[in-house]
Amino acid sequence: FEMLNLFSRKKNNVEERTETKSDFEIEENDDVEQDSAFLRSLRINLSRLIIYAESADTSLQREVAEKLANEAVKSARQVQIVEYGGLKLLVPLTKSSDQEVQRLAAHALANLSVNADNQKLMANEGAIASLISLLDSSSDLIQRQAAKALANLGVSTDNKPKIADEGGIPKLVRLA
Repeated sequence: FEMLNLFSRKKNNVEERTETKSDFEIEENDDVEQDSAFLRSLRINLSRLIIYAESADTSLQREVAEKLANEAVKSARQVQIVEYGGLKLLVPLTKSSDQEVQRLAAHALANLSVNADNQKLMANEGAIASLISLLDSSSDLIQRQAAKALANLGVSTDNKPKIADEGGIPKLVRLA
């Protein structure tokens, strides 16, 4: 399994994409070999993911955010994704002009925010302000993912005042 072969194909701003969704899929079987292959791939490619996901290619942004959201369900992956720079990718994607990219980035952040260590890191990376701004979205799905992430982040006593100071409480109450 190579996480994203497409990055070697996407050099020189080539717009044509030959990848399929299967390039991003991982079997549900979490055996040791597959986990170590994923970790090697994640470690090597996450910096490339950040560069490519910052591109104007919204379909690529969607696929990357979806992949990270799905992987962040697993507790071990939550730490690894953050450790390898996933927040530097996901927080800016919440500001995308594409609503599906916003939703998937918020979903990934919600999954990552379950981990107590990630909660502090997410606050330091600007995730709270980005998620609060998503509460104003016209999409109920985006609002729901942002609210879920903020609820998880609010478990941390350090994050409660940050959420309040950023104006999150009135927006969350409005959604209730």
